[in-house]
Amino acid sequence: MTTIRKGYVDCSEGQIHYREAGSPENPTVCFLHQTASTGAMFEKVLAILGADYHCFALDTPGFGQSFQPAAIPDLQYPARLLLEAIEALGVSEFHLCGHHTGGCIAVEMPAITPISIKSLSIIGPVLVTEEQRQEYMKTFVKPFETEESGEFLMTAWNYLALIGAAETLELRVREMHDHLIANKTMPMAFSAVWRQDFEAVYRGLETPLLVMCSEDDVLWPLFERALEVRPDAESAVVKGGDFQPDNDPQSVAEALGRFISKIEG
Repeated sequence: MTTIRKGYVDCSEGQIHYREAGSPENPTVCFLHQTASTGAMFEKVLAILGADYHCFALDTPGFGQSFQPAAIPDLQYPARLLLEAIEALGVSEFHLCGHHTGGCIAVEMPAITPISIKSLSIIGPVLVTEEQRQEYMKTFVKPFETEESGEFLMTAWNYLALIGAAETLELRVREMHDHLIANKTMPMAFSAVWRQDFEAVYRGLETPLLVMCSEDDVLWPLFERALEVRPDAESAVVKGGDFQPDNDPQSVAEALGRFISKIEG
């Protein structure tokens, strides 16, 4: 059984919390989570891939146990700070996997860092048209406004069912905890997502690409277009709603493992 270790590493604005699995002697894979989850969503995948890879799942600034920023002006901001953290962990080259918002952050990284990003995998690409952008903004920007009545707790609980976290009670409770921690930073991150020109950055990526999604993911309508825009990308269809690494970790790990092993030779 692969052991998952936890720790903190410094970046220029605070501490970044991370989960780690596997040996430093193996190729490194870094994982970035969706809003408003944490690196916990990758623990099952780390437990599988840790046998062959050195894995890190980082909590984005404002989420989980990482420091709380005053603002998230754009997605280059968390990208830069997470890269500082990855470099501080002694990583000189790595494969990168981002889920939803994590994928939006990940696509910004190759243009920022001199560190070698050997491949990029995106679970749930956010490749929206303007019409789709306006629709997603109606649901995924509003914060959970706290009040003494506690009504916000049911708002958060019901929202988690909407995005597929009700697969198990354990998952829903964990995500409830993480979403309430991020009740202020969640709308900041989503607003940054909808301001990003994901398509322009995605088109310009020069790293090998894997794009993954599930048919019951809220972003499934964007998956086909992501493949049309980048026909060179490899693809995989997995299961698990918006929580594929939790609900279908074996398929996610197998798809990533096949993709990365080709690059590693």
